Amino acid sequence: MKIILTESQYKKLLLENISKESVNKLKSLNDFFKTIQSEAKQQMSLDLGFLATWGVSIAGFVKPVSDFMEGNYPELSQTNIALLTTGAILTYFTSNKESLVKVLNEIKNRSLIQEFDTMLEKCGQLKNAFLGFIDSLAVPVSKFSNMLAYTFLIPILPELYEMAQGYEHMEVSEMLARISSFAGVSFGGIFVKRILQEIVKRFKS
Repeated sequence: MKIILTESQYKKLLLENISKESVNKLKSLNDFFKTIQSEAKQQMSLDLGFLATWGVSIAGFVKPVSDFMEGNYPELSQTNIALLTTGAILTYFTSNKESLVKVLNEIKNRSLIQEFDTMLEKCGQLKNAFLGFIDSLAVPVSKFSNMLAYTFLIPILPELYEMAQGYEHMEVSEMLARISSFAGVSFGGIFVKRILQEIVKRFKS
């Protein structure tokens, strides 16, 4: 039997799919952080559990750079990629110098200093681009005590852009509520939703 969808039903179906893809990406970021956490434990006896609350944001920031390193340095093993990623996490998200020195020494022992420098350079570029974008939104900067806490947004920006194209405000708000409810467990749902709304508004203009 052939089913004919109205335009509004079709749009709602597409929007729900975009929402699902966004939440799935956030879940995959959480899994990525758990993988790095496990590798750090096995390789260096480092416990990154104290960062678990921010796992999705941390992964949103370092995973794109980790993917870049994997694509541009195919000779690097997954173990070495995880080591470099751990170094980037400790550099940007902690003040634990003892753990960072431990990782840096291991990076040096494996002759990966040049690769780590490249990774930090890419992290810096991504950080500056993201903070510049967030700073351009109509959200008081003073509320961002640590804007890197919102880097979980980076991988879902394509989905947010799609949401902004041709959908009604109420439809988008419903989908954003689903996304923010996932991220809001750790980051305060109301403020996360505000940021998401401002991003979609920017993509509409």
